[in-house]
This record gives sequence, C-alpha cells and structure tokens, in this order.
Amino acid sequence: MVKRSNEAWLDALQGTGDSQHEALLDLREYLVRTAFVYLRDGRSDLLSHSTDTLFEMAEDYAQNALLAIQENLDKFRGDAQFTTWAYRFVINEAAADLRRRQYRDFSWEDVAGQETAVFASLLASGTAVDPEVKAEREELLRFLLKILETDLNERQRLALLGVHFQGRSLPEMAEILETTPNTLYKMMHDARKKIKASLLAHHYSAGDILGLFETMW
Repeated sequence: MVKRSNEAWLDALQGTGDSQHEALLDLREYLVRTAFVYLRDGRSDLLSHSTDTLFEMAEDYAQNALLAIQENLDKFRGDAQFTTWAYRFVINEAAADLRRRQYRDFSWEDVAGQETAVFASLLASGTAVDPEVKAEREELLRFLLKILETDLNERQRLALLGVHFQGRSLPEMAEILETTPNTLYKMMHDARKKIKASLLAHHYSAGDILGLFETMW
C-alpha cells in the first residue's frame, strides 16, 4: 500500500481516474487485513472458524466499510491518521454484524433447552421434599414455561431468559438485542407484568411462588 498523508488520501479518493482507483484498491486491502486480524485475534467466539471463512468475512466487512467511508469522506476532520479513522469503520461493521449473528444464534429453542435444565436442577436440589410439595413445584414450573411460550413475544422471552437463566448482564443482553439498557429494562418490566397477570388469573400469587421455592432460593 502506498504511504499517503491525510490530504493525499482525500485528494485521491475524492478524485477520478487511476489515482482514485489505486487509492480504493489500497484502502480495501488495508480494511481486509485489518478486519481479518480482528476476527482471527480479537474474537474468541470465532476460534472454530477456518482461516478461509474468516478471510471471506473480512472481505465482506471491508467492502461495506469502504462504501461507508466513501459516503463519509466529508466528515473526516484530520484529527487522526486517515487509516486510523478508516479502521473504525471496518471494526464497527464487523462488531455490529457479529452482534446480529449472535442474536440470530440466540434462539428460543436453545435457550428453552437451557431453561429446562435449570428448572430440572432446581427441582433436584435442596433438601428432601414432600412428594405433594414437589408435585406442586413441577406443576408451577410447567405453568411458568407455558406463560413464557404463549404470553411473551420473542424479544421479551430472550431478554428474560438471557438475564435470569444464562446470567447475562443487562448491557450484554442489550447489545445482543441491539437496543439500549433502558429499553431492555422496560421490555423486561413489561414481560414481568404479563407473567404476574397470568399467574394472578390462575389464582397464583407471588407469595405462593416464593412459598414453594423458599427452601431452594
């Protein structure tokens, strides 16, 4: 890649002809290399991916970043090296896409399976329980599962299960769902209200639930 000053980068990219073409090729090469190193060395969640897969992903991120950079050239103020400014575009592009992938992979089926395992471990833990009490707990757990599946929308389910059953923090879960922590908090608040209303409609109360599980929680 040809070494250029900030002014040379801008002149070439905003120009026409061979100089612009060469600058675009150089910039794309830089972005691909930057994205590849980020994916290979900076993302432990991608360790199972092959080098070829990571390189293909890096090429996609670089191309999208290149378009974004061209659209935002007038916003470059020269406070840093041009390549440092461009670096942020491709890293942001990669990080945003990986968050979206994480959300798609964070399916209700996968979480529900983990949830069932959590419930099973709760029922098996603690001191010996009277068979009648154990049966009540199992009935309530089945009912809670039904509420989650029927009364909550997908994002509410993912939010509650991610935080309460997978131990994810609010900021982390907000990133997965591509929202703000405040919006996530309201989402979970609304979900809890729905759960409470369903419990009350079936003659359960918070006290009933706590009473059944007080020896375990």
